[in-house]
Amino acid sequence: MTNLPNSSSSKKKARQRILEAAAESFQSLGYARTTTQAIAVKASVAEVTLFRQFGDKQTLFLAAIQQIGGGPGLDKLAAQLTYDLETDLQLICQQILSFFLAQQDVIRMLMFEAIHFPEMRDALAQNPRGAIQFLDHYLQKQLEAGLLRNINSSASAQAFISMLFGYAIGLEPIKELLPTEISAEKMSKEFVRIFLGGISAAP
Repeated sequence: MTNLPNSSSSKKKARQRILEAAAESFQSLGYARTTTQAIAVKASVAEVTLFRQFGDKQTLFLAAIQQIGGGPGLDKLAAQLTYDLETDLQLICQQILSFFLAQQDVIRMLMFEAIHFPEMRDALAQNPRGAIQFLDHYLQKQLEAGLLRNINSSASAQAFISMLFGYAIGLEPIKELLPTEISAEKMSKEFVRIFLGGISAAP
């Protein structure tokens, strides 16, 4: 008896091929110049299959961005926290900064696309927003424990993540042209040192 192909497995394989083709096309051509027809050809599927899977080009773009970039692994990071403030901030800083550095090209692509397609801003904001919310939640717990001075945890979290994002996207690529070339690891420690000075409760 001939085994029939598993329909669910075939759909998953087709979906993955579409995502891989879309990620490659969006990265090389950008949003505007990439067509769903070209993606379908690259993925060896009919264009109608692409639309059945993703609905429209924008939905596919957002899914492809996740395929390219994933996320900063905040769930795993949460499991590693000790609630020793300096230790945790170093861990949070290193993980999130490493993620932003690894995704420089994707982030820049999103920044460019957001100029022409404002609906892309949500994709650009997704990971920074998640990192800010993660740190805000952590700082709130530290406030409740009386370990921080009276700060606005949301503003402090946004300021800290902004430092990491700005460095990763704006300065790290030209670090050899700056007055002093400093490694990402040293920068991470300096970010935490400065931030701790502003939020730690007085001894």
